Amino acid sequence: MIVKNGMKNKKTCPFIGIFVTLLASLACQLTSPTPASWSGTPTARALGATNTTVARTLQAALENVTPLPPSPTVTIQKATPQPEVTRVVDGPWLVYLSPDGNGLSAFDIQTETTLTIALPPPIYIDDLYSGLSPQGDQLLIRAGSPLNADELALYQIDFPTLQVTKITPLMSLVLQRRIVNQVGTLAFDTLEIVTRPDGIAWSPDGRFLAFTAALDNDTSDLYVLDTLNDRIDRINGLSSHVATPFWALDSSWLISQELGRDGENWRATAVTGLSVPAFGDQNVLYLPDQDSQEEEFLGWINADTFISFANTQTGLRKIQQVTTEPPEAITIFAGIFTGAAYNPDEQVLAFFVDNQEANLQNLVAGIYIIEPDQSDFTLQRAGNWDHLKWDQSGLFLARGVQGVLAFSAQGQGFSLPNEADLRISPDGQWMVAWGDGLGSQSGARLYQTTSSFPLQTISDQSVEAILWQPDSRSFFIFAGRDLFLVEFPQLNLQPIQIGFPEDGQFDFIYVD
Repeated sequence: MIVKNGMKNKKTCPFIGIFVTLLASLACQLTSPTPASWSGTPTARALGATNTTVARTLQAALENVTPLPPSPTVTIQKATPQPEVTRVVDGPWLVYLSPDGNGLSAFDIQTETTLTIALPPPIYIDDLYSGLSPQGDQLLIRAGSPLNADELALYQIDFPTLQVTKITPLMSLVLQRRIVNQVGTLAFDTLEIVTRPDGIAWSPDGRFLAFTAALDNDTSDLYVLDTLNDRIDRINGLSSHVATPFWALDSSWLISQELGRDGENWRATAVTGLSVPAFGDQNVLYLPDQDSQEEEFLGWINADTFISFANTQTGLRKIQQVTTEPPEAITIFAGIFTGAAYNPDEQVLAFFVDNQEANLQNLVAGIYIIEPDQSDFTLQRAGNWDHLKWDQSGLFLARGVQGVLAFSAQGQGFSLPNEADLRISPDGQWMVAWGDGLGSQSGARLYQTTSSFPLQTISDQSVEAILWQPDSRSFFIFAGRDLFLVEFPQLNLQPIQIGFPEDGQFDFIYVD
């Protein structure tokens, strides 16, 4: 199981800027990575099984001994030794980026033991969400520097052993040498595409992992790891860059987009689809508008139809409903908007516009709803909002200067005026909301979903992230740059990891 925290919309390579300072001290050749960069982490499973077997054998032997009859002689009875029970460190896990950035940390929730998964920095931690297999037994993640030969690669972490295996490099040595020697700009463009946050995607059936790499051409191509046949295939190679693999609900289609440079800006040139598992001829599903810098894929209505929109220099625009066979794109909302979210359970689309966008389009600033099979949109809630997402609880969550709003397509929900964000427990009974102390109340508080009055203050520190465990009996909180576990009924902050960097990005996932 995986529980996500937050949304990432900005698609830039966070590590291009470090090259300028690093390259000045490098020779004009690549260095080799250390083998420890992808060394595995041993498990205590075998030791635990052995100790358990010994304990059972000793206990059985003691139970089969016939007790002696009472004796008038007083004897000293020695206590029967009880073997220690070994707790096997095999998950469930809380996985997050280690404070020093050199690998991932895996906190075993049952034994409260933290182990380190060695990976070469930088680690592209957006892959924590998209890289966990549907079965939850593998995490595929990109890591490593292009300045070291074959180090920038796709790595596989197996659970519960935490063994790490390097699957494949992501860039050819030719492109890596161009980066080290600062030859032209194409290699840097390719690196930016290959390391985009949306660069890897599992098929829902768990058989295929699609990812972008540049091993055969100077540009980014689309590759597929077939876990059933244990092989990697390049399924297309174009003169433009391929990005954003996006699977259909039944794994029957693999969608992607083609990107090219238009001066200093990127431009989306085509959205294409491949049928699976044959990965036959690539079909153009639609051609984005000229001002589209990239297309955003929002979700699937059914196995053949998905929703997308364009990201332009002037904002987000043109929400479309796209059918794969036959290819057809129907515009749902042609105007400009600030953000959007999709409820796949009820097939309801929500989007919001701010005051400036609303004035240009003769609309009221606020959140709008589009019901299934409808072309008209209706105002759900007026006001200025900064963010909108669909939550696993079945509600849309919006936040802005008015606080936090949770609502359904039918208009049911609640609002917390003094909070900046919230997370609802999986069972729907509890929620933790928090603020930054600027436009909202600082710290974190526990609520019942039936009331807008807080039951208890959890933390007075600045909160960045909260993640519920699936049983809703506890949650993890990242507050004051420290990581804590909070359990019912005491609700005390139990430290897991203290002292994260002030300017570091933090994300975590639950692996069961």
